[in-house]
Amino acid sequence: MPSIGRALTEIPASPLVAVERQLRHHGHRTPVSLHQGKTVFSPCATPRQWERSEFGIAAHEHAPPSGVPALRRRFADAATARRGTPVGEDQILVTGGATHAIAVALHAILTPGDDVLVLSPQWLFATGLVRAAGGTPREVPVFLELSEDPGHDFISTVEAAVGPRTRAIYFNNPNNPTGYRLDEQQLTALVDVARRHDLWLIADNAYENYDYTPDGFLETAAVEGAAERTFSVHSCSKTYAMPGSRVGHLIHPPGFGEILTKWSLHTLYSVSTAAQFAAFEALATPQEELAARRALAAEAWQRVDALLEVPHTQVSGGLYTFLDLRSAGGEEAGDAFVLRCAEQGIGLAPGRVFGEHCTGWARICFTAAQPAQVDEAVLLINKIYQECLHDD
Repeated sequence: MPSIGRALTEIPASPLVAVERQLRHHGHRTPVSLHQGKTVFSPCATPRQWERSEFGIAAHEHAPPSGVPALRRRFADAATARRGTPVGEDQILVTGGATHAIAVALHAILTPGDDVLVLSPQWLFATGLVRAAGGTPREVPVFLELSEDPGHDFISTVEAAVGPRTRAIYFNNPNNPTGYRLDEQQLTALVDVARRHDLWLIADNAYENYDYTPDGFLETAAVEGAAERTFSVHSCSKTYAMPGSRVGHLIHPPGFGEILTKWSLHTLYSVSTAAQFAAFEALATPQEELAARRALAAEAWQRVDALLEVPHTQVSGGLYTFLDLRSAGGEEAGDAFVLRCAEQGIGLAPGRVFGEHCTGWARICFTAAQPAQVDEAVLLINKIYQECLHDD
């Protein structure tokens, strides 16, 4: 029988699917699925019929590989307002969510064997996307250290990791899973590292609407000198509560549209026209509504922070906190704790999938269920944690 390529053969299937199996195995009909990265908010737009004059294309027609022009213009206008500098429609590629956007960027910039520094803990599929693009992911632990001490010299750690084959730095901000948010000074320092070593930056902005700091979200590409080397990844899944639509977009430096569109064309052809129209309508959501959702998510975090007896990271943005379970089982405690929680009908994500150094941790999403359900689940998590301490 012919063999298959090895790029992803050593990577396990989705760990979140494994948690779902654990919950089903223990017979829970209505588990509290806090392992999933989602909110309870209703989608900002839902499918409907439209006239060609509204969008420039009919629902039954396939969209251009780069995206429907009307949607690209709306994304460009939003980016221009956010950054305070012009972003052209020709810098926008409509993608099948943030995952596809990251994949397209990686395929465009990597040659086989190139390294990508992945600031860690990281979004759980980041390293697999690097491998799928022929690159080698190099996890650079920074976010737990910054969560403990915001003054930590993470730049020295990043710079020490740069090697002769390093091609790019990937990071998400606010960070999934820790909730840490890099500020303007830290982003500027990171941009300086990229400039000194002539590296690309892949800035994952999936949680841009969930920055709880007084200053609010700062896009990396808005930092001086960053736009020319930054691929900015955006998603409708979190901001507009539309994960099923699978629409995101990639903002790239001028001049890269053709090669990026080629990669998108040869992996997806184009995003569903109906999904693109839904995104087009979602972008008209009033800022007051988005701010209200952000406030509700911040309140959810404050409740969880007050209730949790398990040591955990402090959150400045995003939808998660990271539970430190090492006192209840050592450096390998994450998987065992996730299993014990699944037995009680609570889904958590095991820490190991967010970084090789995170086996003693687990992630909880505090917006994945209604507030009363989350609060009840946290109390049970506390009880399980105390049992683990007693067992030790």
